[in-house]
Amino acid sequence: MKPKYLGASGFFGHDASFSLLDDGGNILFASLSERYTKIKHDKFMCQTLWDELYHKNKNVPGFEVVYHDKCLHNNYNPNIPSDPNKRIEEKVPTEWSDSFSGHPESHACAALMTRPESFAKEDCVLVSCDGVGENKSMVIFDHNLNIKKYHNQPKSVGFLYTSFTRHCGLGLIGNSEEYIVMGLSSYGEPTHWEFVYDAFHCIQESSDDHDRGTRFGWDLIFKYCTKPLLQKTKNVEDAAASLQKATEVILYEFMQEARKYGSKLCYSGGVAQNIMANSKIAELFDDVWVDVCPHDGGGSLGAAAWKYWKDTGNDRINWQHPFLGHEIEGTVDPEEVVEHLLSTKYCGIANGRAEFGPRAYGNRSLIADVRYDVKDTVNEIKRRQKYRPFAPAILEEHAEEYFEGEMNRWMQFTAKAKHDYNSVTHVDGTARVQLVPKDCHSVFRKVIECYYEKTGIPMLLNTSLNIRGEPMVNSFEDAKRWESQYNVRVFTGK
Repeated sequence: MKPKYLGASGFFGHDASFSLLDDGGNILFASLSERYTKIKHDKFMCQTLWDELYHKNKNVPGFEVVYHDKCLHNNYNPNIPSDPNKRIEEKVPTEWSDSFSGHPESHACAALMTRPESFAKEDCVLVSCDGVGENKSMVIFDHNLNIKKYHNQPKSVGFLYTSFTRHCGLGLIGNSEEYIVMGLSSYGEPTHWEFVYDAFHCIQESSDDHDRGTRFGWDLIFKYCTKPLLQKTKNVEDAAASLQKATEVILYEFMQEARKYGSKLCYSGGVAQNIMANSKIAELFDDVWVDVCPHDGGGSLGAAAWKYWKDTGNDRINWQHPFLGHEIEGTVDPEEVVEHLLSTKYCGIANGRAEFGPRAYGNRSLIADVRYDVKDTVNEIKRRQKYRPFAPAILEEHAEEYFEGEMNRWMQFTAKAKHDYNSVTHVDGTARVQLVPKDCHSVFRKVIECYYEKTGIPMLLNTSLNIRGEPMVNSFEDAKRWESQYNVRVFTGK
């Protein structure tokens, strides 16, 4: 097997990334620029990421580059990026091809082609939902990637949520901190959700040949939805709750249409990170698969997968787990981790290959002892607001003893807690559960097993190893710097 398909995303939006497949559909490498530049959601492809990807595969004559959308394809020259600080100096050893998959198509392929074995292609319907990609914001595809229904911007749930994030008065960053609004919504009452719902549906979407740009769409969403919502509600908590419920209803109705085309949903796009909505959507389908890297960074994997499908006819790549990035070699001793954890209540793990996507699953994680109410302490370490919740990571076979509802291995749904461990339970009694299976490709499973043996509790608090506003730790050097700066022991295996 030889490296062949190099997916590229970013540049005009956010979350630049590269993903490399070989000619057999195996994922050789996938990572985000932010992990190397330390600029969260960095939209530019960076030299250091390219160096690592290229030099690990430099004995190959060349890759076929596939862009994740038309804008990137038409405007990006790898040797003349718009930001000279992100210039890729080394000549790219390939012919930069004319291939691009299309923005929503990249998202859809990333979900379809990483789907579980139990998802027969003929049973699948594909949905992409984000801010905007080549004018389309919400798209339903059948299992052959034919468009069945879509909306154009500014009728965009992504625009709606990001507009609120930017203007709610909490100093949040749009296209970055929408999840904070989602967490905040549990503290309020959805007093004006119907206003949001009606205002959203009154906005006229642009035509397919719309050329006025997304700025026009942002202005309409702010004028008719965000600004009046904030004026009508008594506090930001109620406004966030109203936004969240309206979002859930809008998505649920769109997914009712999607259900006509398949019993199993393959779902991607930035809006697919709204786990509260995901839990409602799951009621409509026999099964749901949410792309593990659903934001634009995952578009690089979707683009490479699209070209592989097009060339070979194979509608599945060999996706087993998201541990696809930079590797910190070494062997972590689970006993040592747990002994430290029991003594200090929290510690970090940075070992193995880094996760591709927005969440940490044990290879770049900050973990804590759930027996103590350490939520405020960990939020303080991470420089986060105190109302922010944390996720429990639990041995898969014990999950139903502690939770009920939708759960999976990648923290993509919310479930109701059946326990009283407040450190991993949100104010509304829910949790974003991570199931940790026996075949976990991480030392994390062994750490939880060791903790279970010593405490009788099969779960730990798990959050990403970073602080607010910064990307996750990537390299060994990052881990040591983080350990020293924040005075938290980080186990690397070295």
